[in-house]
Amino acid sequence: MEYYEKTISTELKYKGNIIDVEKLVVELPNGKLASRDVVRNAGASVVVPIIGDEVILVQQFRKPPEKVFIELPAGKLEHGEDPAVCAARELKEETGYSAGKLVKILELYPAPAFSDEVLHIYLATELEKGLAEPDEDEFISAKAYKITEVLSMIDEGIINDSKTVAGILFAARFLNK
Repeated sequence: MEYYEKTISTELKYKGNIIDVEKLVVELPNGKLASRDVVRNAGASVVVPIIGDEVILVQQFRKPPEKVFIELPAGKLEHGEDPAVCAARELKEETGYSAGKLVKILELYPAPAFSDEVLHIYLATELEKGLAEPDEDEFISAKAYKITEVLSMIDEGIINDSKTVAGILFAARFLNK
């Protein structure tokens, strides 16, 4: 069986600052029609900044779940932007650090059932400290944590942001190779 859905029609339902929402009619492999609600998003870059046995994480309030998260530095891609350029920019803005070495380690689709968003995750090493330059509407703080402490925080459910969990677990495995 061919696993593919042919798009028959697309209707823009919402155009926002960060997302657009479309309603699609698709033809299924068996020839029947179905509808799909799709969130369109330019994607983002995520950075795992490592200094020795520590990782730099940021703390910020996230409105949709109404809670503070401890997470990896990240930011949305501008239209047509190279994800590595975005990763370097977001690292500097959110933590003040600049990376001497930036290596892509993972691509992640956080919600493929309804969104086309892709996260480009980078390992940042050879870090140089500078001043953070958060966006005007961004209230954020950065802190270094021992990688072992972060792994425990994931196990305990303290860190439960998907990009952070995936990025940390993959980077820990990547660093142990």
